[in-house]
Amino acid sequence: MPLTFQSLRSSSQGNCLLIRTNRTSVLLDCGLGSMKRTREVLNKHVGSPREIDALVVSHMHSDHISYYPLRVIENEGIPIRIHENCYLQLKEKHFNGYGFSTLKLKPFSDKDFRVGDLTFQPFEVSHNPLFPTYGFIVKYKNVKTVIAADFNDWKDVLGYFIDSDFIFVESNYDVELLRLNYNPNSRFHMPNPETGKLLCRMRSDSTKPPQAVMLGHLSLIRNRPQIALKEIEYSFREKRIELDFELLAAPGLTASEVVRINTSEGIATRG
Repeated sequence: MPLTFQSLRSSSQGNCLLIRTNRTSVLLDCGLGSMKRTREVLNKHVGSPREIDALVVSHMHSDHISYYPLRVIENEGIPIRIHENCYLQLKEKHFNGYGFSTLKLKPFSDKDFRVGDLTFQPFEVSHNPLFPTYGFIVKYKNVKTVIAADFNDWKDVLGYFIDSDFIFVESNYDVELLRLNYNPNSRFHMPNPETGKLLCRMRSDSTKPPQAVMLGHLSLIRNRPQIALKEIEYSFREKRIELDFELLAAPGLTASEVVRINTSEGIATRG
């Protein structure tokens, strides 16, 4: 079975990603706002939440993890993996005085860790300095997937993207729409042109194209999927680099299609 990836939600109103093999199911972030919404999304796209082997959290902003999803995670007995630098921040920001006495917290360090047959390699990205934030290389058989959202500078992390088979990456805002709808917090996020530069450098420095790239964490107000996709395409044309992989954009308030990442050389498929 190939590795599969699906964005269940991807915006400032909530983020939740799902990566699966035939043996392992892992959520990356779960900032779905309420217990009802969390259960609805997981039941629809995962089946039983008890099929989830772990929740891996990138950072402690409320659109990535919060009190009510934590209640569901605890009730379902799902282990939660957070970086050791985020451990106290999780309790201080999201426990709201609730004990969470049975929450299965398993901090990770900068070293690789495993969940089932998936290996996670965390790497720190530049985001809000008050909130340590991490991207991940996820390895399965001969497949390399890179997942990184909520960051604003790609230059120090470019190497992690090289020779990937699938990439989920932030493309948060359009520069003109930000001018019309200014938000100071946008400085912590990546504009479409910078995502284009990252992907052009990734492709230039890689020995092979990824099977697919999905743009994520698009602002609902300061971006549009068609704008983000056109910006990336323009970047490749401007640099005279062939865009030889499938380019997708995650919807903000609904789930994306399922992307199947082949474990042997081939083209990613959707379904």
